[in-house]
Amino acid sequence: MVWRENAWRELTCPACETTGLMPKRIDANPPYKPRERYNLFECETCGTLHYPDAEVFEYESRRDADLARKFYLEVGAGLDAMIAPLAWSARNDVGSFLEVGGGYGFSVDFASRELGWKAANIDPSFLARTGAADLGHAHVAAYLSPDHKLADQSFDRVLSSEVIEHVKKPDDFINALTAALAPDGVLLLTTPNAAVVKKGASLDDLLPVITAGHHLVIYSKAGLQAVLRRAGYSRIRIEESGPTLHAAAAREDFEVDFNARPDRSRLQSYLAGRLERLGKDHTLFAAFAVRLLKEYVHTGQWDEARHLRDRITRRWLEDYGFNLRMADSLKPDFVPGEKGQRRQLRKFAANHPFSLAIALYYSGRIDQQGGNTKQALGALLACARIATTMQTVFSAMYAACRETEEAGLRATLAAAEINASFDAESACDALLAIADKVEDLVRDEWWRVACHVYASNALSGHHAAVSGIEAHVRGWLEMARDERRALTPAEGYAAGGVGEHHQVNGRPEQAARWFDVAATAMTDPAEADVFRRKAAELKPKAPSRGQQLIDALNSDDEDTAQHIGHAMSHLPVTSDEIDASVAYALGIYHLNIAPDANAAIKWFARSAELANGDARLDAELHIALAAERLADGPRARILPDLIHQLEIANPVRGDLGSRIKELTDRYRAQSGAREETA
Repeated sequence: MVWRENAWRELTCPACETTGLMPKRIDANPPYKPRERYNLFECETCGTLHYPDAEVFEYESRRDADLARKFYLEVGAGLDAMIAPLAWSARNDVGSFLEVGGGYGFSVDFASRELGWKAANIDPSFLARTGAADLGHAHVAAYLSPDHKLADQSFDRVLSSEVIEHVKKPDDFINALTAALAPDGVLLLTTPNAAVVKKGASLDDLLPVITAGHHLVIYSKAGLQAVLRRAGYSRIRIEESGPTLHAAAAREDFEVDFNARPDRSRLQSYLAGRLERLGKDHTLFAAFAVRLLKEYVHTGQWDEARHLRDRITRRWLEDYGFNLRMADSLKPDFVPGEKGQRRQLRKFAANHPFSLAIALYYSGRIDQQGGNTKQALGALLACARIATTMQTVFSAMYAACRETEEAGLRATLAAAEINASFDAESACDALLAIADKVEDLVRDEWWRVACHVYASNALSGHHAAVSGIEAHVRGWLEMARDERRALTPAEGYAAGGVGEHHQVNGRPEQAARWFDVAATAMTDPAEADVFRRKAAELKPKAPSRGQQLIDALNSDDEDTAQHIGHAMSHLPVTSDEIDASVAYALGIYHLNIAPDANAAIKWFARSAELANGDARLDAELHIALAAERLADGPRARILPDLIHQLEIANPVRGDLGSRIKELTDRYRAQSGAREETA
């Protein structure tokens, strides 16, 4: 497939019937005719794409029908998607259902056996004939036309899923469907969506839509609506659901819900019933048993899941000779190559169910739920390994299975989550190995597990073990912040891990910011408090009142010193806010700014009590300096003892000794002068 917008051609759009020059968008090779090349043109009026030179695909010409049956039944058939339209416009009085191009016929079989409808499938393909023979539902091996005998039976619902894109002339096809529909019936359609065919779209997204030589017309929403209106439908509902258009049309008012699904219990009942009735066939056993196993796991029916898993294990040991529960021993091998490839495919198919990887994933989930971690890890790692092999096999069959791919990715993630506490480096390597493959299928799960692996190690100090994913996790969290998206608790723990990483690397401000982020993500208040305390411990502390007083005195900010000193002067000397330096500052305040010799002596005395060494001597010096300002009587009573204590002191700091000597000399001089005067 190549984007090649280098030509124009005059064409008529099969959807809106506009005639004019249309631009070529893509050159593509049919998967079954790789040497041929078809050009895909776009109608600029309605946006529909079509291959004007491609021929109608011949369903009866496909080789290896037995391999096709095995692939389709075991992994290819999306049962959920097939039966979903049965609930889109359900009414209590629906009694008849026709599917046109229903393939194997799962939806027809489900409608007749679980819903009680009179149901039929008209489809000329080998797969449809095989399905009718296997399942026993009503089937007509023909193409539907307006004059076919089915066209006058007036079905309440007519469904054609993923068929109209294979038809060159949609009007004839829709008219045939309409002829089979009751006047008050509803026509249901699904078809690939032209809106996804854009430059920049991934090849995985494009290939299922634009398959050359298989899909002839790729409808836009407007194009499909035009076809339905020409057929006489006045009530039309079309919804874009990713790569698929869902459509419902009628000639009378009706209700539709494209999100509706049949009750899960009905699907389980159907799968269980068909397993019991048809399970002798190897392929049908795998088809129904593995799908039912998946249903049991998804609905939390663990006992039923374990019993069915044991049954699958016994059956596959009998059919294929391997033990599903000995996952480490399962190492199927397939090497693609042109020479003898069909023989290799047949040999592989004869010895392995195509749903092996899917079964291993759900087996691992069952073991994980039961606390059997070692067994679960073995099954999950085997699933991831075998899913890769299966995709190689399917590619050699010109097929693909998204469910197998997804099972392999989810198994890798589940194994990484288990390994988070045991082998963090291995978990990180596994996450990085699939990082570029998860965009569409399991992106959210990848990020959840990455956050878990990172957080469980970073929060316990094992930063080196998860260094490989640290940048990924941090980038994801920063993107969430930029998008103003609230974090989940799991993401919050990862943010806490980033905070720990910054803290051990000497970046306290960044660490505090990430701890705050972690706190906001916590749903448990106690957990939030843990991260808030961590952040608070690292943030620069606001200076205390005492420190503000000291700073104001040191900077000669008398206004601030006056305000704070006045407020703190009323504190008791034993207050928790008072330490040696704060008491000293309050003494200075009362010595120089708000003169009060007695208050100054009180605070300097408290400072001396709390201080040691020269700091204590400095406080005692200032007691004496304050005492000099007392009235004669009090001064005469206390100053001599203070002077005597200072004279015998032995300060370490020379400047302090000089100041003490200056005071004592002044005192002696003043005392001598007073004696001479007396």
